[in-house]
Amino acid sequence: MRRILCLGCFVFLACCQAVSHAAPQWDNTSKLAPLVARVEVSLDAHRALITKLQSDRKTLAELVGATGDLEPIYMTVVNDYRGSIESAVAVSSAVAALDQVAIALFEEWRSEIRYLTDDRIKTSNEAQFAAQWQRYEGLIRALQQSEAMIDPVLAQLKSNVVYFKQTLDEASVAARKTELVATDSDIEALIGALTNAVTQSDEFLKAMQ
Repeated sequence: MRRILCLGCFVFLACCQAVSHAAPQWDNTSKLAPLVARVEVSLDAHRALITKLQSDRKTLAELVGATGDLEPIYMTVVNDYRGSIESAVAVSSAVAALDQVAIALFEEWRSEIRYLTDDRIKTSNEAQFAAQWQRYEGLIRALQQSEAMIDPVLAQLKSNVVYFKQTLDEASVAARKTELVATDSDIEALIGALTNAVTQSDEFLKAMQ
């Protein structure tokens, strides 16, 4: 009987040790799935805004070179502007939600690391955490930099919309050509920043696969 109890204790201790050494490492695929989903939503929003801004550039160029009745082109400018506003709101919401989810997930990961007792597994998790956090920081930095450029460009578009609402003819368009060229240049720069954010998002998603 004594031998059986000793054997039972040995098996129990061995199992406990095995569980300790088999403590789960962070599973990027499942644990970070909510973050991946948010990046995908943000990616779609950025692509939609790029498309809208490209339409803004096209219609502004048409307005500059148009003759005769400018009203139809102006209405297209107004509609494009409204579409850009909606897409911009979607981008800002997506980036904010993404960052909120990311902070929560990485905080949870960091908390779990504190409770790991196996040095090898803890070190591995810390390395994973550092790599993923660095990758995420690069992504959110690109997203926030492009987002910061959106409002000034939308303000320029609104200024043009309001201006031409008051006076719409070839002379007024010609008088505002300098502002329109500046607006086009800033839209182009914003599209470039948004495209970079899309590239960063694609690379982040590929790294998470």
